[in-house]
Amino acid sequence: MKFGLFAVNMYACSYPDTAIQIAQLAEAAGFESLWAGEHVVLPDPQAPPSPMAPHDHILDPLIALTYLAAHTSQVRLGTGIIILPQRNPLVLAKELASLDELSGGALDLRHRSRVLGA
Repeated sequence: MKFGLFAVNMYACSYPDTAIQIAQLAEAAGFESLWAGEHVVLPDPQAPPSPMAPHDHILDPLIALTYLAAHTSQVRLGTGIIILPQRNPLVLAKELASLDELSGGALDLRHRSRVLGA
């Protein structure tokens, strides 16, 4: 069984020193991967189903994962979600390719599609 650590770009992990410490501890403990999520905008006031309050810290998932790649050596990297309609697809492709290159091929990117109404 493989274990991954989610939210490495949120809350306490949105602070550089803490993020490095948590990522390195996870790697040393044998975690297989580090995962980041994405919330571009947090509603104010907080409204369900948003799990985060407007003042909660959250970093861009790709920037955070690239930063952690520079401070780890064996863990895989992935995003729990990327909000595609809010991103330029060519820029995103370049960012993902850059992260994969800088991390030595550690990026895990999976595609899940859902057909509405099916």
